[in-house]
Amino acid sequence: MGHFETEIMEEARLIAQKDLRSCYKENGIVAGNHHFTDYWARDGYFAAFGSLALGDKEIAQKMVGMFLNFQKNSGLIPYRIMRGPVTLGKYFGHPKFYKTPKPTYRLRDFGPEVLDGTTLTLLFLALLGQSGWEKAKNHLTQVEKALNYLTLKEKHGLLWDGFMCEWNDVAYKLGNLLYSNVIYWKMYVELTNYYRSIKNVRWKEFEKKQSDIAVALRKRLWNGKFFSDWHDYKRQDYMYPFGNLFAIAWGLTTNSESNSIINEVKKYRMLFTIETNAPKYPWWRIGMLAHLTGMSGYQNMSLLWLQPATAYLEALKAVGNSDEFDIFASRIAQKVVEDGIIHECYERDGRPMQGALYTAEKPFAWSSGLLVKALNT
Repeated sequence: MGHFETEIMEEARLIAQKDLRSCYKENGIVAGNHHFTDYWARDGYFAAFGSLALGDKEIAQKMVGMFLNFQKNSGLIPYRIMRGPVTLGKYFGHPKFYKTPKPTYRLRDFGPEVLDGTTLTLLFLALLGQSGWEKAKNHLTQVEKALNYLTLKEKHGLLWDGFMCEWNDVAYKLGNLLYSNVIYWKMYVELTNYYRSIKNVRWKEFEKKQSDIAVALRKRLWNGKFFSDWHDYKRQDYMYPFGNLFAIAWGLTTNSESNSIINEVKKYRMLFTIETNAPKYPWWRIGMLAHLTGMSGYQNMSLLWLQPATAYLEALKAVGNSDEFDIFASRIAQKVVEDGIIHECYERDGRPMQGALYTAEKPFAWSSGLLVKALNT
């Protein structure tokens, strides 16, 4: 890699670092500073991988503590903690705030229970415990309560999600979702490591559980080339790069599986990123609200997002493909430096998304944190 490319990547890393830290608030990491001003578990925790790479462990500790503080008696942990109400003004960058944050457990407050707030909180508690956070031990009873809850949400050895209960929350997907279950597997990996480090014998059960989840993932979702997007009444063979690439990055896949996935993902490179999914979901799989607001392409092989791109970088690092890493990291870096800030999503030509009713969030913590993690040496 040339000197110019190295400088560009360092400049992009510093922009991502600045954007990420600008989303640090009193109790954790918010999704953004314009309209996504709540504590979303998936946004905050994926961003926190970058925080840990920077040594900012305290912000992740605060976030784990906050989400655990709102755990229900059932064991469920919220997927979103709202700092203020949803108003039209909020989406124009003028949010209002509650005196006390309010937890959300169900999709849009009335839909199915959302599970990734629970899995990601336990995953990060385990990571922080391994890094020396002594207070993690104070929460082991809550961990057990959460694990009991998650076990009740299993079918076919994997978590079973309701409609729209993952990152792609505009598409009608339910069942054994790749996104949810790669996180579920990783959660048990880190719990195994943490419980072994504190000499808690439960680590042996957790190790068996992670192995069982891996077997179930291959049985339900592996299609011979990659892990399919989800399985409901049948396996739905859409390519979902984000979940597949983190399966590689986190060590779930074999060498042959990793190479097969990367070869498939390469087909869906687009400018400075990777498509969100392929092929496009049919119109009837997209929620009516998204159609009514002109956002039917929000997460459907239309708008471009950086999350799959950062996951691609992590996967390339995992398989040791430094040449492709340098090429693609340089593309991302040039885009970030050109804009000077990291946006939530982009039009097909690379311009930040801006519509009549919705403008892409900026800065966007999730992409910023994962880019920091990917570019941190």
